[in-house]
Amino acid sequence: GWSRILMAEQEFEKGNEHYVKENWDEALKHFSRAAELDPSKAEYLVHKAAALCKKGLFDQAVEACDRGIEVEPQNSKSYLRKGMTLVSKGDLEAAKRVLLQGQGVDPSNRSFATWLKKCDASSSDQSGMVEVNSEIGKHDTTLTRMLEQHNNQAYAMLDTTIEFVARKTTLSGMDPSTTSSLLNELCRKYWREGDRVSREEGTRGGHASAEAMRALPVIVSSSAKVALENARKLREQELAAGEGGAGGIKPGTQCKNNGCTNVYENESSLEQKCRYHPGAPVFHEGYKYWSCCKKKKTTEFSEFLSFAGCTEGTCVFQDDPTKKKKALCRYDFFQQGGNVTLSIYAKKVDPDSCSFNLSPTRLTLSILFDVVNNFSLDVELFGRVDPDACKVSILAPKVEITLKKADGTNWTELGNLLSCGDDEDE
Repeated sequence: GWSRILMAEQEFEKGNEHYVKENWDEALKHFSRAAELDPSKAEYLVHKAAALCKKGLFDQAVEACDRGIEVEPQNSKSYLRKGMTLVSKGDLEAAKRVLLQGQGVDPSNRSFATWLKKCDASSSDQSGMVEVNSEIGKHDTTLTRMLEQHNNQAYAMLDTTIEFVARKTTLSGMDPSTTSSLLNELCRKYWREGDRVSREEGTRGGHASAEAMRALPVIVSSSAKVALENARKLREQELAAGEGGAGGIKPGTQCKNNGCTNVYENESSLEQKCRYHPGAPVFHEGYKYWSCCKKKKTTEFSEFLSFAGCTEGTCVFQDDPTKKKKALCRYDFFQQGGNVTLSIYAKKVDPDSCSFNLSPTRLTLSILFDVVNNFSLDVELFGRVDPDACKVSILAPKVEITLKKADGTNWTELGNLLSCGDDEDE
């Protein structure tokens, strides 16, 4: 009845709250409960599959997607999530079949084409990883189940971790998902601890940690150069015409604060109050949300646009065209073979005013775009990378940073965000 449907929606909302906080066990519990209360909604099963993937339980995630396809055959999200799961599992041929099916259900969804390309690109990298994983499996037979749970990925500090787990736990008697999670967390802990010790030793030895950072090579496309030149010419024309000066706001101009829909009517509009999002929009793994209020998360773009602002302020209808300002920019990342690609959706980028610095564990960047906007990012990376094999590509619609993994770790997130945009001022 209606009571069960309402209870399912409440459980689903709780699941989303835990998911954005990366509480995978709690998220899975609530998503599973929602699917039990209302088994007719594929969306609940798709989210359950996403939580299962975060725990490395790919086979169970595929089963959840199959149930989603069964209850709502025309819902393309179940096909997409199943395809993504099979890619993570390493079953690329099965992934391609499912993604093609989903593309037939919803040809307008570009995500299917994106993931099909990832399948093709990953095929060439998979054979070498299989050999590596086979050797790791021989090291300790009790590790086999854990490796399967994490897509047979090779982890740094593996020997130390195995020894620790063997001494501290009854390994053979534990649930595979429990040992899998333990292995994953231990490896991350060892990496973080090792990096911290290295930085401290470097400082004691008279070497600043900044010495480990190096500037990345930057490639600028011809279309990006043309876009920047056109933007500069347009800005010069605006300055010459007095655009942005007193009285230069046109009626109907929308407030520049993210999430505010107020428009300029007359001078009294300059004192109009509004609610807005000071954070950046984040689109990742199908989810859309603002970095300033992660509790609100959706897969629907129209719903994302309707999210009410979380901060109160005054409407802003014009910028000072001569002043550089801190700005926020949407970004996302994806994995393809042994690489992680970070995409920052900044246009009209000035390469001479940008900086991209990288160490094996940290990325810092500053991007000047749209002539006056400056976006900065400082992140402690999820896994180790090889700086010598990394690069930056400035394209017309975005900036792409290609990070070469130092190992086969599956990145569930970009890393620990130290600062973003103007976060350092908060």
